[in-house]
Amino acid sequence: MKVLFRKTKTFLFWHTPLGEALTKFYDLLMHLKYSFKEKNLRDDKEQIEFYLTKHYHIIEKGLALPKPRVAFGQPKINDLIEKSQNYIKLYGTSPLIHSIQKMLRDYLDFNHRNNADLPKKFEDKVICFSKDLGCGGEGGVRVLKKSEIQNLSAEDFTTFVKNRTSVRDFSPIPVDYNLITSAVNIAKYSPSVCNRQGWVVHYYSDKALIGNILSYQNGNVGFTESIDKLIIVTGNIKAFTRYESNQLFIDGGLFSMSLMFALHAVGLGACPLNTCFPFFSENKVKEVADIPKSERLIMMLAVGNLKEEFLVAYSSRNEIDNFFRSH
Repeated sequence: MKVLFRKTKTFLFWHTPLGEALTKFYDLLMHLKYSFKEKNLRDDKEQIEFYLTKHYHIIEKGLALPKPRVAFGQPKINDLIEKSQNYIKLYGTSPLIHSIQKMLRDYLDFNHRNNADLPKKFEDKVICFSKDLGCGGEGGVRVLKKSEIQNLSAEDFTTFVKNRTSVRDFSPIPVDYNLITSAVNIAKYSPSVCNRQGWVVHYYSDKALIGNILSYQNGNVGFTESIDKLIIVTGNIKAFTRYESNQLFIDGGLFSMSLMFALHAVGLGACPLNTCFPFFSENKVKEVADIPKSERLIMMLAVGNLKEEFLVAYSSRNEIDNFFRSH
């Protein structure tokens, strides 16, 4: 009885303004501990990769402007090449390095087409770094035609979106692993800040482990046994820098929505489950689910095959006048 009383008091404390303030303070401490510093990069492979991705995408965005400025971005490119060379010394080449090389090729092509007068030392440096173009990786700019993105009508997409709903009554037929990976491969095209893609997908198929993880989440009561697979989407703090602590949740939320649409597209049912925990509960979930401390929980997704017929909650949606503001 005393143990139950202590647990109840603890639960009530973390639902007070002070308890929430302490959790927010923990958010800040986690961000300061694991995020990367622009001018003081640690010897951390992931942080360096996210830094390189951010900075090569800045040059890509410059090339994709309506009227790019010739010879732009030279200090950034010098820094990018130097840090890429250090990365290669530490970890070897990778698809990321090849993406940077391809982007630099496009940068040179753009400036040559526009007769830009690049400083010889700088141009030689870019040519030297990008000449041994390896396999893998994608970078730079490409031409996209309007006709290529207008195959899906608004009516088709509206029907698709309206038919996606949270499913809590799954078929007992096991989910094919390949359908999960197919959906994740679709979702990876979600937008993210400077294309850093700081999300991580943790996939669970063991029923006992799923049950253990879900015992810390209060939104699955009544259908836990129906859940066949569990996905936890997290955000890697190492992908973000100063004033970007909230961006982790924005990017992770965008990816999670894309993943739910992708699961819908491959014929699976899914139900999003919140991860609104006080920090000690989040740490316990990460321990049970084998998730690194440098990641933050974004969302859990209960996944299963669809029955031929099943009931879903059919809540009304607000009229657009309730939330749309024209300025």
